[in-house]
Amino acid sequence: MKARRDLSADELASLYADLDRRLGGIGVDTQPGVAMRILDLTQNPDAGMQDYSDIIRNDPGLTGRLIRLSNSAFFAQRKPVTNIDRACVLLGLARMRSIALGFYLSKAASADKGAQISREVWGQSVYRACLAAEVARHVLPSCAPEAFIIGLMLDAGIPLAHKLLGPQFDLLYEQNLPASKSFDLEYNEHPFTHVDIMTTMLRRWKFPELLAKPIMWHHTPPPPAGESREPLRVLHRIAYYIGAVTLRSDNTPTTRSPAAAIGKMHLGLDSAKLEAIASRSSVECDAVLELFADVADPLEVSDLSSRVHQQLVNVLDDQMVDGLRDDSAIGPQQFLLGGLVVLIRPEQDGHGAAYSYDADGEPISSYRFTMSSESPSSIRASLGLEPDPTDDIDGMTEYLKMVAA
Repeated sequence: MKARRDLSADELASLYADLDRRLGGIGVDTQPGVAMRILDLTQNPDAGMQDYSDIIRNDPGLTGRLIRLSNSAFFAQRKPVTNIDRACVLLGLARMRSIALGFYLSKAASADKGAQISREVWGQSVYRACLAAEVARHVLPSCAPEAFIIGLMLDAGIPLAHKLLGPQFDLLYEQNLPASKSFDLEYNEHPFTHVDIMTTMLRRWKFPELLAKPIMWHHTPPPPAGESREPLRVLHRIAYYIGAVTLRSDNTPTTRSPAAAIGKMHLGLDSAKLEAIASRSSVECDAVLELFADVADPLEVSDLSSRVHQQLVNVLDDQMVDGLRDDSAIGPQQFLLGGLVVLIRPEQDGHGAAYSYDADGEPISSYRFTMSSESPSSIRASLGLEPDPTDDIDGMTEYLKMVAA
């Protein structure tokens, strides 16, 4: 069976059709009922608190959990909250709708709730969701509910990859690699990735673009021009950042994670803001995690915020030392190729990745390769592009030589 990196556009379409059939075979709903009712409400700007509470009150399990959440120390209420209407008011519309939708989506996507890998990933995903929402509250507050759902669903394809691929995927997962490195190995060695699974699932569920695309793009660097305040662009940058924070058994980012640099470059978050965000999100995660007890293992979050921040600081320090050590270190660079903007990103062990973007800054295709064995023309062909008079062949050739040296 071909590796994911070797699939043509026609073969990719066939892959998604095959994954859709296989997801149906392991019990992933085409339309998870209550979740879709809530999702429909999120698309209605006139929907109010009562519309959501009317749906939620029909589920005693979720009602009880939301009431327990509203009585947690996170909300510091002097009098006990005893009914769902009061709980919804206290939680606020944005938090309540994102948590309720996430609750149903996590249940619908957890085909094997008893598997340890599934419970580990969903436990980590609750933290990612809280971190994503807190980042959004700093950079684009109106999108915090969407950021929560995006953070929660980023890795939902990992337990399903375990289910579909079996031991060959387990060997990769058990290596505890950084998120970006793990994804590169999926892309280069397996017939599909967890992102392909999520892409298929989001299509089954007819997810709106604002939620679906950042999840589908979370391992694709945002376009070079990162100043757009359009919600889709901001959520892409948040998803890329959250997806770069690797949480493993000790719940800390892996050393050399790109998270700190990405937070600064794409979100404009300095060290002090990252510390505050990590602190707030870890406290909220501790409160919210109980709602997802059916599918997720708890995280040890008591000192998670300080460890996350310290890891981010360590990464920044390491990068500064490396920069002083080697002033000639070469970073990502963009070129015109095939009439489009193409971003070339050096990676570890002499490898690189190329990403093409359309005129609106949306990712089109990607290609991972060994720097020393590629040319501009071979990269252009692998991205599915045609020669164009504006191609910066000389500039890209020189860049590839410098990186490979």
